[in-house]
Amino acid sequence: MKKTSLFLIVFLFAISHITRAQLGYQAGSYLYVLDETIKRLDKRVDYQDVVSYKGTPYYNVSFLLGEIYQNNKLIANNIALRYNVASDEFEVKESLTTENSKARVLTKSSDVFVKINKTIFIFALYNGSIEEGSYFQVLFEGEKYNFYKKLIKKLTPAKKAKTSITTDTPAIFTDKIIYFIVTKDGKYYEFPSNKNKKIKVFGSKKETIKKYIKENKLNLNKEEDLKKTIQYFDSLENSKD
Repeated sequence: MKKTSLFLIVFLFAISHITRAQLGYQAGSYLYVLDETIKRLDKRVDYQDVVSYKGTPYYNVSFLLGEIYQNNKLIANNIALRYNVASDEFEVKESLTTENSKARVLTKSSDVFVKINKTIFIFALYNGSIEEGSYFQVLFEGEKYNFYKKLIKKLTPAKKAKTSITTDTPAIFTDKIIYFIVTKDGKYYEFPSNKNKKIKVFGSKKETIKKYIKENKLNLNKEEDLKKTIQYFDSLENSKD
């Protein structure tokens, strides 16, 4: 969750009418401009100094070309994007050759989603709050249910050596993934990490799901198998939460 103090120097450009002729970096009319150095120092990590930590705060270390949509309409095409999972924000710059220092941060809005290659990221509010909301990767969209993946980068701070025979330990980012099944009215149900407990999420259909898993030799701890199971669950008539 972002703290209000992190947004002291954030400036929001007014939203202007964006025509197709303005596609590209001019979509920056609805981007936050903020001092990322302050945010990164707040996390006690210099993101530019890769020697200072292990792992990566990013989904992809390099910027990739992608698209930005608002209210399901394409408003920016072939724009350089990079998902900073640790800060839960999308960095945007005009092109792949633009200096990283000129990157800006995409406004967080439930009306805006990002597509990089075939991967889609949506932003979901939490209790109506943007500050407490989060990005999710869309794995499947069905008639009744959607399947989302939440990426998390846990930061373990650096540690100074306590004795002369030990060495400093750098900060380290470790990955965690949480899966959710989401109803069309916006209710999120988190899948437990335990394979057997995942079945309980399917409620009154769990026995039917058990049979389907057994017949198809699926492992719910594997993303593709869990996706197949949710697709089947979505296809069931009169399914209930």
